Amino acid sequence: MDPRIPTRVVVCDSAQLAWPSVDLKQNGHHSYPPQHYAPPPHVYHLAPEPQYRARPRPHQASGNGHNPRPQPQSQVMSVAHISDPAAAGSESNRPPAVPQGSRADKIDLTLGHMRRLMSYLPPLQIPAIHLAGTNGKGSVSAILDSILTVAGLRTARYNSPHLIEARDAIRIAGVPPPRNDYDTAVGTIRHIAAQRQIEVSPFELATAAAYYMFATAQPPIDVMIIECGMGGVNDATNVIPPAYNLASALTSVGLDHTTFLGDTIAAIADQKARITVPGGLLVTAPNLAPEALHVAHGIGYQLRAAVIEAGLTTVINEDRRPFSLSPFIPPQPLHVRTRIPVILDGRLVPGEDYVATRLPLGGQHQLDNLSLALTIVHVLSHDKRALSIQPALARITPPIMQRGVEATKWEGRCSWLKYKVPGTDRSIPVLVDGAHNADSAKTLRAYINELGAGIKVHFVISLSSSPGKSPESVLRPLLGQGDKVTLVDFTTPVDGMPWVKPSNKDEVEGVVNNLINDEAAVVDQPGVEGLKQILGAIGYNELAVVCGSLYLVADVYRLANST
Repeated sequence: MDPRIPTRVVVCDSAQLAWPSVDLKQNGHHSYPPQHYAPPPHVYHLAPEPQYRARPRPHQASGNGHNPRPQPQSQVMSVAHISDPAAAGSESNRPPAVPQGSRADKIDLTLGHMRRLMSYLPPLQIPAIHLAGTNGKGSVSAILDSILTVAGLRTARYNSPHLIEARDAIRIAGVPPPRNDYDTAVGTIRHIAAQRQIEVSPFELATAAAYYMFATAQPPIDVMIIECGMGGVNDATNVIPPAYNLASALTSVGLDHTTFLGDTIAAIADQKARITVPGGLLVTAPNLAPEALHVAHGIGYQLRAAVIEAGLTTVINEDRRPFSLSPFIPPQPLHVRTRIPVILDGRLVPGEDYVATRLPLGGQHQLDNLSLALTIVHVLSHDKRALSIQPALARITPPIMQRGVEATKWEGRCSWLKYKVPGTDRSIPVLVDGAHNADSAKTLRAYINELGAGIKVHFVISLSSSPGKSPESVLRPLLGQGDKVTLVDFTTPVDGMPWVKPSNKDEVEGVVNNLINDEAAVVDQPGVEGLKQILGAIGYNELAVVCGSLYLVADVYRLANST
């Protein structure tokens, strides 16, 4: 049998049948208390019976080519009931007002202001997939977006941080909104906030603007894909009405933003996995840290939500054109197959199904992101609750998944571009990646090592200053003996995020010099001008890798676009 062809292998033995089967229509999840976590049962319903009835939205006339949007029969539950019961009551229960201007350049992980602001905006009645995690959210969202688009659904996507400018964080039907439209949306939010005396942080402003554009888009949005910022339960994105939550998802969880989220994997996972809605669905990435997986199942138990672990993606051995630096031959897409759940009559049953695809995103870490994305769309295409919210999800089939994956693009993450050196006929390949923490630095190094032995690497690095994260924690898994390093600051202020600052280059230089046998070079000119100086001097036999901050990667794209 050709291993590249999706096959079903049904396994049924006494060991598997020893696990009790649980009907999610009765209790929403397996019956193990969180403190006595055991693997979930092998047979259970995907979700409780839906409490929704499909009917068209008022602005969605029949015959316009879009599916009718379901509305809940009963009153939509406020997000406050999920994450902060006390905040669901009167105005007096909201967090105290912040003095004027004090939130303008700070990170504020509270939801009181955001909830107030959203109450004055058009209702956010759009089916949503909500993503949380430390790394991989953007890649998962890009794969989901591509698959749903190929399936004929009109999508909206919100990522953070943006790449080059603030409106890049928003995609409607695959493209950023026109600048005038984005500026109008931001102006509308500012006006409402000022009129209602609601002080909003920059991230709340950007998120509310995205939600406003999605809610008023014409033609209407069929599915929106929302990436949390750094948090989860108290993230500004977590104001989606639970009745429209198709699924929540948890990507990899690592030690990042510990000052705000907690200093253990379990604490951070708890913050992020609590975007799950009662009676809903939480899909977790494969290879999740055991303590994060334990927390996810515990939250599922508490909320009577189904928790589904994504299966593994493996590489299918085949001959591919090898990578070459000169002449430049970029890495070819990986031919992979992903294990997905077997679903019969709306129930998960023992066994294995596979979908074979070609993955254009670089790096072994993308295998887990692909697994998560494929599991989400596969389950949603069969889940009764999800289909009651958005019936068009039934269009998703393995061939649709294959085409969607192959069409995926995600700039700035193990991506390649060619930079033409001004005044010469020379173009050099540049590998760019927004690796900014220990986990992402480790995966970037692994990707570089996969390219082949003997490659001389010239890192161009800028790090963001972040409480609780040291330069050494990022650079130690990234740098090796024989590497060259040049340090430069990214452009500031960062559009929409005035609090973001580069790390002190003297401190970073000291760390670099302790990790490699060569001294780091330091360029004083920041941003585009500094990169122009550095990239123009890259050796013919060197691989230029720009990383450490997505804001420096943005500067590379600005430079490449200008030349």
